[in-house]
Amino acid sequence: MLWDSTFIRGTGSFLPPRVSVEDVLSGSAISAGSASLKLSDWASLTISRDYSAAEMAGMAAVDALKNSGCHAGDIGSLVYAFLDDQEHFAPVCHVQRVLGVPDALAFELGAASNGGATGIVVAAGLLRSDPSAGAAMVTAAGRYQAGRLARWQESLGIFLSDGAAAAVLSREGGHARLISSSHTSASELESLVAVREDLGDGNIMLAQKTGLGPYLPIIRDAGVRTVKQVLEESGVALPEVAKVAVTGVGLAQLSALILEPLGIAESRTTWSFLREVGHVGPSDALQGIDHLLRGGELRGGEKILVIGMGIGFRFTTLLLEVCDQPALN
Repeated sequence: MLWDSTFIRGTGSFLPPRVSVEDVLSGSAISAGSASLKLSDWASLTISRDYSAAEMAGMAAVDALKNSGCHAGDIGSLVYAFLDDQEHFAPVCHVQRVLGVPDALAFELGAASNGGATGIVVAAGLLRSDPSAGAAMVTAAGRYQAGRLARWQESLGIFLSDGAAAAVLSREGGHARLISSSHTSASELESLVAVREDLGDGNIMLAQKTGLGPYLPIIRDAGVRTVKQVLEESGVALPEVAKVAVTGVGLAQLSALILEPLGIAESRTTWSFLREVGHVGPSDALQGIDHLLRGGELRGGEKILVIGMGIGFRFTTLLLEVCDQPALN
């Protein structure tokens, strides 16, 4: 889908302190030198000792609003992407209160790790449909508590990390223009992530037991399809893309699913950033966009490809064009 006059006007992020992989695994039965960890290539992850997911989302939202130059009254809709929040039944209402936007259309979006990228598409659609709204905001956050899921998901190659990110969308220009988007699902694999009580080994999803290997061709082809559709519709060739914001799965999994099939070098992606902060749930895509736009390395006219993916298995790909505005640090 091609977009017209839709911009990311500001971004924000909140990440708690980083903890090294060795320290996280200290005293556990898992060896930091195991083959699967080495292939995944994680260095550290972020762990919140003090803040809930909703509180981190509120801080990221405040950061994004300030970065955008918009006022709270401009926000017509507020999308909160989350996954399995165990601390708040209505986390988007916390963000509403923090921002002071009680009249914004506010709701939670459950799209797993694809939530941030999906949230941009949803927020852009809401902005397009409401001429009276000056802006829309998408937030994404996650905090993982002991007892539900283990931090290290060996079969999936991910470290579950804590944090939040946000973006403000506007029609009136911004740091990047949304050019196109595409989405699809390999929904024939949805049974792999149904909660089960009979696995008997501490896992609650079949995907944790089997890993992604047996289903790699199906998942890979879905992701590649969304990327090719976005590029074809926008008339942009992959070599013209300056940077690729990816989802924080382990390097081995990322290479097999995305980098190798598309011929994308790791150095062109946000992996070097994500390997230091872990898989921050639904906010990976927004974290990557914030990192790239505020890093000061990109120039006006350069393109960013955003590849979001999540269990289910879902993909959302976005193409952005950096505008001629200075990056904010």
